[in-house]
Amino acid sequence: MDAVALLHRAQEAGLRIEPMGEKLLVRGPKRAEAVVKLLASHKAEVLAALAPGASTSGRGDQERAADGTEARRWRDRLATRIVDWFHGDRGWEEARRLAWGDVESEWHELHGRRWPSWQCAGCNAPIGGSQALNLPDGNRVHFEPIDCLIRFGKRWRGDASEALIAFGLGAPSLGEDQL
Repeated sequence: MDAVALLHRAQEAGLRIEPMGEKLLVRGPKRAEAVVKLLASHKAEVLAALAPGASTSGRGDQERAADGTEARRWRDRLATRIVDWFHGDRGWEEARRLAWGDVESEWHELHGRRWPSWQCAGCNAPIGGSQALNLPDGNRVHFEPIDCLIRFGKRWRGDASEALIAFGLGAPSLGEDQL
């Protein structure tokens, strides 16, 4: 059984799963015991699907995109994030959009472009004596105009989406209330 499908099934049964080293911590109702047994029999695959780290080998992006193992890891991470977001009043499509944003951010953190500290990541111009926003990824953008921050956000999300789609992930459709 596919680990991601099993995680989805466990979530539907009301189970909460956390990796604890080489073990799985599973909490939930007694009626889900059969699913717990399935999780135990597929523990290695489930742990791999829940693993936080990605392969960050020195190979080029095109080679990495062609690597089936790396692609499977990204697909599994997206599916796990969808299950994590799919709680309470949240629908499946909303959970999918939120999960996609998480995976885009993770890809950017691992593989996104970094500009030199003297250069704006939005407009590529030198920051010089201008006020700048220091971003969590280490990049900087001009404080004014706000266009630099917006341009950079669109650029890194576009790069991340392109890479994830190359891994075979499908970008979620936008809701009616989104641009």
